[in-house]
Amino acid sequence: MEELQAPPPRERRGSLFEVKSSKPKICGSSVMTMAIQPESSYEDVSFRRPPMKVEYENTYKMAPDVRFQVGKVKTIIDESLATLEKEQYEVYHCRELAKHLSQDIKDKVKEIGMPRHKIISWVTIGQRCDQSMRIGSRCLWDDGNDNFAWGEFKNPSLHATAIVYGIYQD
Repeated sequence: MEELQAPPPRERRGSLFEVKSSKPKICGSSVMTMAIQPESSYEDVSFRRPPMKVEYENTYKMAPDVRFQVGKVKTIIDESLATLEKEQYEVYHCRELAKHLSQDIKDKVKEIGMPRHKIISWVTIGQRCDQSMRIGSRCLWDDGNDNFAWGEFKNPSLHATAIVYGIYQD
């Protein structure tokens, strides 16, 4: 029988990590494989990266570039309400007329070009028959950036009031 021999004594380890000798040690071998594919396969979707998602940064604008232009808006309101000169008050007709006037005023105000403003147009048409009417509104807004314009019109049959608010969105 052959006798088992004890391994040679090792040097005492001084730290947790051993300092390797300057002689490189060959641990194994590596195999490299290369494949060549025809050019048409490069257009395969599997080789393409998905498009990167674009993330936009906040502008942190605290004030508008263009302020709400009360004078121009007032002119638009007065011109739109002047179209009621020959109208007679009729309940169903005036209800639709108020909707159309409101949309028309809003579209014309947006053409002025006040970006980042929310435009709100409100038109009220009522019958004139010896009564009074008060219109009020409340808004939570910034006095420095938000504003409004209004106009009124009267003929023997009806009265109309239009108010346009320009609220800065940022």
